[in-house]
Amino acid sequence: MPIAYPYRFSDWYGYDKDCPSLTAFSSSGLTKDPCSATLNQTYYHNGSSSLPAIGNRCYSDSAGATTLTAGSRADTVFGYYVVNSNGEVTSRALCP
Repeated sequence: MPIAYPYRFSDWYGYDKDCPSLTAFSSSGLTKDPCSATLNQTYYHNGSSSLPAIGNRCYSDSAGATTLTAGSRADTVFGYYVVNSNGEVTSRALCP
């Protein structure tokens, strides 16, 4: 159904003003050795920078419906991050 002016209340049906704005970033999948992992996944986080920071929540989908499972993943050629069971980044480190 096309939207006409002036807006009707029904034009806003399904609009979610609280929908989070997520940032995409390249990452590896879950790995025991993130420093040698390949960046072959796209994940999303709710932080304001290009990579997730400690305390940010990470998701496997752009809608933010599915948090990442706990474990380590590479996010750049030089670093990795650890996610807890809630999808929250608990630590970050540089690879040696």
